Amino acid sequence: MSSRSPLKVGVLLCSVVQLMDVSPLDMLGMLDKHYVGGTDFSKHLVAKALDIEYCFINETGESPNPMTAGFKLAVTHSIENCPPLDILLIGGPDPSYRPSKAVQDFVQKQYEHVRALLTVCTGYLPALYSGILDGKTATAPRDLLPMLKEEKPEVKWVEKRWVRDGKVWSSGAVANGVELMASFMREEFAEQRELTEIFLEMADFAQRGEFY
Repeated sequence: MSSRSPLKVGVLLCSVVQLMDVSPLDMLGMLDKHYVGGTDFSKHLVAKALDIEYCFINETGESPNPMTAGFKLAVTHSIENCPPLDILLIGGPDPSYRPSKAVQDFVQKQYEHVRALLTVCTGYLPALYSGILDGKTATAPRDLLPMLKEEKPEVKWVEKRWVRDGKVWSSGAVANGVELMASFMREEFAEQRELTEIFLEMADFAQRGEFY
């Protein structure tokens, strides 16, 4: 992925979303030119920073969107007026959540042109019901995997902290979203690899393997 054009990153908020599920966005945000510009890094490194535009999306556009632990997140777009995205991150709603037809259509439409779609924890639900996981390898919270393997055999479910299949990245439990994002940044942003490693080291991030 190049740093020369604005990168449109969207976060889909389905009902009440686990705050930690969308917090990995902040890791990607460390590569943002506004963040990097506040450091004393060399001009060479600062020039590698990304120009990121953020979209926070829910079905209706009503703002703010309720999150867990009493947090509320400002919404910038509805599924109707959200622009085409480069990256779509889906955080986890309640496991009983089922996406509406409109949400399914939105995910399908965005998937056609995104560079990457990332699901964290139960964020797999909109992707699953939109059909984009059919025939793909994916993961989800470990305690849900037996049920998913039985009820949704069209997906190759694996017991991993995170897994990639093409442009679909999925993670297991809520804490695994951070590990997914670190791997995503390392693999997808070659030009920013040095920045990524510096920030991960500064954050004292300890990478665990894909397998539990």
